[in-house]
This record gives sequence, structure tokens and C-alpha cells, in this order.
Amino acid sequence: MKKMFLSTKAFLCLGLFGILAPSIVSCGSETDSATYIYVLNAEDYIDEELLTEFENLVKEEDGKDVKVIYETYDTNETMYNTLKTGKQTYDVLCCSDYMVQRLARENMLSSFDDAFNAGMLDNYKNYVSPFLAQYGANQSESDAKLNSISVEIPTGETDSDGNIIYDTSKSLADYAVGYMWGTLGMLYNPSLIVERNGDLFRKLPEYASLSDEELEKVIVESFKSVEGYSNLWAPEYNKTQSIKDSMRDTYAIGIFELYKDLFNPESPTYLPTYNERNEQFNKCDDDTIKGVQEELIKLKENIFGFEVDSGKDDIVTQKIAVNIAWSGDAVNSIGRGYYADDDWEEVRDEDSQVVLYYTVPKIGANVWFDAWCLPKHEDSYYTSDEYKYTIKFLDFLNDPYNAVANMSYNGYTSFIGSTSNDQNILTYTLYCYDLSTSVDDPDSLDTYDISYYFDFVDENGDPLTELTVYSYDQFEYDSFEDALADDTCDEYVFTDEDGDGKLDIKIRTDLSSYEGRSLVAQYPETSNIPNLYVMRDFKNQNDKIVTMWENVKVNPLPVWVVVLLIVFLVGLFGYLGSYKLIRKYKVKKRKKLREELENN
Repeated sequence: MKKMFLSTKAFLCLGLFGILAPSIVSCGSETDSATYIYVLNAEDYIDEELLTEFENLVKEEDGKDVKVIYETYDTNETMYNTLKTGKQTYDVLCCSDYMVQRLARENMLSSFDDAFNAGMLDNYKNYVSPFLAQYGANQSESDAKLNSISVEIPTGETDSDGNIIYDTSKSLADYAVGYMWGTLGMLYNPSLIVERNGDLFRKLPEYASLSDEELEKVIVESFKSVEGYSNLWAPEYNKTQSIKDSMRDTYAIGIFELYKDLFNPESPTYLPTYNERNEQFNKCDDDTIKGVQEELIKLKENIFGFEVDSGKDDIVTQKIAVNIAWSGDAVNSIGRGYYADDDWEEVRDEDSQVVLYYTVPKIGANVWFDAWCLPKHEDSYYTSDEYKYTIKFLDFLNDPYNAVANMSYNGYTSFIGSTSNDQNILTYTLYCYDLSTSVDDPDSLDTYDISYYFDFVDENGDPLTELTVYSYDQFEYDSFEDALADDTCDEYVFTDEDGDGKLDIKIRTDLSSYEGRSLVAQYPETSNIPNLYVMRDFKNQNDKIVTMWENVKVNPLPVWVVVLLIVFLVGLFGYLGSYKLIRKYKVKKRKKLREELENN
């Protein structure tokens, strides 16, 4: 989250009321006939037209006035501190995976079990990608991402040593309704790197004779390789890059560099299982923290600076050429480099395009999840209208059409996948990224496999082995039938190519084109999935990592400044010392002269 550091576009009136209201009335209270639900989310992370649409839907279906009081925050830590004060309460909030773990461990959350069991979240259960979450008979056996992350719930009991006993039988899937997800990878501008630092590259014998175009291709392949993160430390990239002013995300980059051989499939010390590598990725013992600190201090000497939100703008305006970026921000930056207008309709002239690439290095990446969770309330709350319409609001967001609207708005990837009888997400993806119907020679295109994300079944619940999909502009037409009548649909047929009993969903695109570069940011490729690691809460090591980060951020003076300062101080003390001696000598001389005059 990522991931959640964008500028606020909240409605002015609702925003002002949202700031004041929680301090005037507690969450869920009613000052008139309307029911108010208080929602806390990261800045610029939702299509706010959906808030009004939800209110209108409830009025139409239930005849009920429901008002969504929508507030935002800048970082997970800001949100956490707000909750801990207890001065403001909310019906639902969205935060990152590790923060859900922390809140659950501190007994600050309610589970979604009752809502799931009552069928109140059927949109989510029916359409969530099985790669991310699964519910029902297979939930306990699932290796879906949210199901595989355990949470610790305090039981209210202690052991013989006075330590809190935690129930670890629940997973994140019980306490989180997924919203958006993505990766933390490398966003970069190969041509700008060559323009700024081409002379540094050509000092190396292997690059000395390469043309600019050939060198750009080398850079693209290098970022995709196991050396992707190591480029940040390489002198050839000096002062072309900025990194995240985010303790957790930059710590992850340090882990990959410190233990590179353990994550490198080409290394003899490569850890063979995913669980072993994920444990290594989350390592935070004292020695590891010290090692990461040393690596990041070295890295600081090679970067342009730290940033939280400006990187996605600075790389488009070409202030920087390399940025550690969340995938959704990468989609946004790639689009702005390609389009000349805010509506992404007018393509820039080729000479003015800023061609950006996003990649997950072969060594791996952090995969993160942002999810909705329920702050704990009194028992009576769970039979109230506030609770009922909060859950209804979440299910509304998980309607596949609304999920597409949010994806289109913020550039991130929804938890909702095209499953069962709905094809909205796949239709949107094909419309945006597949080029096979618009080129003369489709076989010349790259094949990008995202089969892991989708799950289509027949009326009996059995996996489909063939599927026909028609893509069209879902925001221009109200239905597929309308688009078909205008002859604006493209037909795609997917089959079970490898015979594993599941459809192979492969996008045909040009990975160097705008569409291909955006697709890579929107969805990791199937071959990347085994190398995507989930970061957990640091628990009792968190304070030590905070200290580590403070040590990294401290700005020590460059060596040459220190040397000059020492020389200056030595000179100053030398001068003062000499001045005192000279002054003492002159005083003594004047005193002697005075005595001689008096004696005469």
C-alpha cells in the first residue's frame, strides 16, 4: 500500500463534516432520520461517485436514507494512531495486510464470520479471485493468499509466565474483506537513464560499444533479472533514483539485497520452498536489522532522495529515472507518460512520450493487500442499521461492475476476479490490454499468462475448459447487447491449452507498448507468483526497526565536508591559540615599557 499516499479528492462538504462529526457524535448515532456510516480509507483510493450511487441504491431498494461519511488518511500509521486515541470511531476502515494483523492482535477488530454466514457478502464470496481468498468447504485447506496469513486473537487468558495466550486458528480471510492488491517493484525510464548516465555505463568494457538503443534494452533486461534491486546500489545509476520514505517497504528492498543469494533461483544457496523464502523475507532479528541498516545507508549515498508520494510525478516529469513504486502508482505514471490529458484520451506525440517500464525482478517482490475491516463495537451494534448498511456498502463495492469502476479510477487491481457467470473484470482487462484483434499478425505479439487469477465454472460448479468472451467499453455501453448492436465487440476464445483441467487466460500484447507495459504493472505474470512474498507485522521488533529507519534517515555530512570542518576547526583553534599568545606577549611588553617609563 502501499500504497496509500495520494492526494485527497473528497467532497468538500462531506470532508469537513467527516472531520468534525466523529468528535461530536459517536459512530453509528443518528442526529436525524438518516443512518450514518463512517468510512475511513486512504486518500484518493475510491471512485467517490460510488458513494452517492450507494446512497441512491439504498433509497431505491429500502426506502432508507443512508449517508456515507467518508474520511481519508495518509499512512497506515496515521490511521492506527487515530484509532488508538479512541476520539474517533468508524464503522469500517481500509488498511494494509500487516495493519489488519496488528489491529486483530490488539483485539481492535470484529470478524466477518456472521456477515458471511448470513449471506450478506455474497458478491465478495462469489467473485473474489480464488488466488486471493476462498470460502466454504476448501477454506481450511486453501493456499489462497489471505487464507494463508494467520492472525493472533487474544483469548483473554495468560500462561504461567503472564504472557497473553492467542488463538491462531483464524486467518486474515476471517477479518478482512479484500479491496485492492499489488506488488512493490521497479518503475524506470531506460532512455533517461542512458541520457543521464550513459557515460558511466560505457566505462564498463561490456557496454563500451553499445548504441543508446542497445543500452536501453540491456537496462530493461537487467531490471527484470535477479540483479533488479541491486541496480539501486550500482554506481551506473548514481543519483538517477528515489526510494520510498516508507520504513516497511524500503526494509523489504534491503532484505532482498542482504540475502540476495537465498532468493536467487540461480544460486546454490537458494531456499527451495516458498515458505522458507517467505520466512526469510520477514526476518527481523537483531543481526538482520543491523545488516539491512548497513545496506540502506550505503544505498542512500547513491540516490536522489526519499519520497512518499512525489515519485510517481517526478518520474513523469523526468526529475528522476528510477523509482521504487507500488504497482497502482506505476499504472498511473505509465498512463500519464503516454497520454497528454487527464482523461487519458489524447495520446502524446511520439517525441514527447515518457516511456516508463514497471517490473518485478526475478529475485521476487513484496505482494501486498489492502482490505476492509470492522473496528470492534459493543454487542448491540451488530443488530443496528449502521452495521447492516456498512456490510451492504462493502458488498456493493464488490459488485464486479463497481470493482471495474474503482480499478479504472485508481489504477490498482481489485480483489474481484471474473468467476462464476460474471466476466466484467476479464472483459475490462482484454479491452485495455489485449492487442490481438487490432494487429495484422497476432502471432507476432507477446503472450502474457494471468491464468492464476481467474476461475470460470459451469452450472454444476465444474471448471470450464472453453470460454468465449466479448470485450467492449463498459463505461460507454450499459450492456454487452448494446455494444454488440453497435458492432464494437471483440471476440476472444480461451481453452484449456495445457490439459490441466483449467482455462488458460493469456493476453496477447506487445510488452514494449503502452498496453503491455501497463498490463505488467496491473497483473504479475503467472511465472512471478512463486516469488511474491507477504510481509507480516514485525510485532515486538517493530520499535527496533523504527530506530533502524531513523538511523538510515539521519543525514550524516559527506566525508569531504567533515575533513574541511576539521581543518577549519584546527585552524580556528590554532589561530585563537596564537592570538592569545601574541596578545599575552604584547600585554607583557607594554607592561614592561610602562615600568621602564615610570622608573625614568
